[in-house]
This record gives sequence, C-alpha cells and structure tokens, in this order.
Amino acid sequence: MSPSLSWRTLAAAIPALVLCLAPAARAAEGWITSFDDAKATAAKDHKDILMDFTGSDWCGWCIKLQKEVFTLDAFKNESPKHFVMLELDFPQKKELAKDLKAQNEKLQETYAIEGFPTILLTDAKGRPYAKTGYMPGGPEAYNKHLNDLRAVRESRDAAFKKADAAQGLDKAKAIQEGLKALPPELVKAYYKAEVDQVIALDTADTLGLKSQKAYGDKRAKLDASLEEFAKSQKPQEFSDAIDAFIAAEKVAGTDLQDLLMTKLQVLGPSDLDKADALLDDVIKVDEKSELSARAKSIKERIVQMRQQVEKSKADPADKAAPADKADKADKADKADKADKK
Repeated sequence: MSPSLSWRTLAAAIPALVLCLAPAARAAEGWITSFDDAKATAAKDHKDILMDFTGSDWCGWCIKLQKEVFTLDAFKNESPKHFVMLELDFPQKKELAKDLKAQNEKLQETYAIEGFPTILLTDAKGRPYAKTGYMPGGPEAYNKHLNDLRAVRESRDAAFKKADAAQGLDKAKAIQEGLKALPPELVKAYYKAEVDQVIALDTADTLGLKSQKAYGDKRAKLDASLEEFAKSQKPQEFSDAIDAFIAAEKVAGTDLQDLLMTKLQVLGPSDLDKADALLDDVIKVDEKSELSARAKSIKERIVQMRQQVEKSKADPADKAAPADKADKADKADKADKADKK
C-alpha cells in the first residue's frame, strides 16, 4: 500500500482531533538517540529495539504517552529489561543537531512513519515485527501490551528456525507460520524474501500465498488510483473506488477493515458522523482485531473533538469576542472622525 494512503494517517484525515495539547518537558532518562548505537547495544544485550517516533514539544498524544507511561517508574523499571529505548524526535520548538535530524528523517522515510506517536518494535537488526502508539491504561497496561507484541517476534523466530531444518512444502509451511505471526503491513514491507521463498517452494499454491500476493498487486493498483483521486480532491470517487474493489474482490477480514479505514482519508472535521459510522463498520468485521482496537481509540478521539466543539459553542466569551471587537472598532472609528472634525 502506498504510504500516503494508509489509514494510519488519520491525524491528517481528521486534522483537529488530538494533536494540539500543551507541550511538556521531555524526559530522556533511559533513552538513546543513535540508531547505530541502539542496534549494537541490542545485539550485545540480546534485546529488541523500541523506537519512539515522536514530536516531543508539539504532538499532544506524544506528550500524553510520555506523561502517562514513559516517565513513570513502572515503565522505566520494566521496559529496558527487554528493549533498547530509541527516541526519534521531530520537534518544532527546538533544533536538533544536524546529523541527528538527518538520521531521524531517514528513519522516518525508511519505516514509512506517517503519524506521531508511532512506536515501532524491531529485532536487534532493526527489522520491524510490531507497530503501535498511544494506549490508555498507564504503564502497567502498556508493559503488558509490549510483552504481547514481543511474543510476536518470538513466534516469528521459532517458526523461521523450524524452517531452517525443513525442506520443500514443510519449509514453506514453517516460513508462512512465521509470517502469519506478523502484521500484514509489515510482511508486505519487510519480509518480501520470505514471501517469495514460500511461493517458490509451494508451486501448487497450497498455502494460498501466491493468491494473496496477487491480491496485493491489485490493491497496489487501487491505491495508485486513490492517490490520484485524493490529489484531485474527488472524495466521492475515492470512496466509490474502494466500494467497487470490495465488491469485485469479495474482500473480507482484516483486508476489509483496512479498506474501510482507508475511506477515512477523505473525511474531515465536518464528516465526523460518517467517520464514526465507518469505524463502527470496522469494529463489526472483527471486534477483537488490532484494527478494531485502533478504530475504538479513534472513536474516543472523535468524542473528544465533539466535546471541544460543543464547549467552544457554549463559551460566552468566544461568542462575545467578535461583537466586542466590532464595537471597539466602531467606537474608535467614530472617535477618529470626531478628532478630524
């Protein structure tokens, strides 16, 4: 999927939702900023890498994640046991060193990071196996979440190790077992060699990976069309193309959820009801999936935005301000004319 069309750019799709909270100080204790150092340390200590792509002095949800999780002892005492903590910051109110800024921008491009905060979990070589972001519940809940994600890498490695000792279709099955443990978006982006190996070993497409790849190629063509519709500001055509693709390919499961989330790309603050309904459709497909969890989180943000709008409408000061300014301007104008007379 084209990175510019991923549903993970929802901050752009619903711009005023959440990213304007007051800035807070960044606590850097336990974090490093060099990717090379992170990989070296992870390899030496047999740990994974936790990459925090953040806007430390402007991104509301980044600041919230810092305050509620990263700066608290329950997280600081547990997470470094398993991860090398790598901060990749994109501040707006402070200047990074030139080489650090260049490194962060390169990694943002390499890993197709589209929104902040993005938490990317990788092995010691920097190969991703999970992606997440802000989650409510505090450090204990976040620690559990990270442990669950780390189990994904353990499943991947166990399956790939089994594949090393197998041949033919058995080898293909073991590789696919490892791939299934991973999020599809990461498989597509970072595990092409393994996918190609399974297809080469499974000539009859017994495991269906060849068919999945064919679907991926069709999806890539759809994404190219969607990008053009988005650029030319044709939201109805954008949405219709997705609906037609879903019907023609009989899309279901996670792929369906992903396409429904993609439809949010062309919705803005005036389309909150449509966005809310789409998110409900995502959740109905599979309430226990990762995409459903993200959809529920976005729905909570929509509630917050509605509350902000209602508060703004109900604030007498906001309503009086324009009238006050007009009245003052009128009085000033009359006074000026009186002086001239």
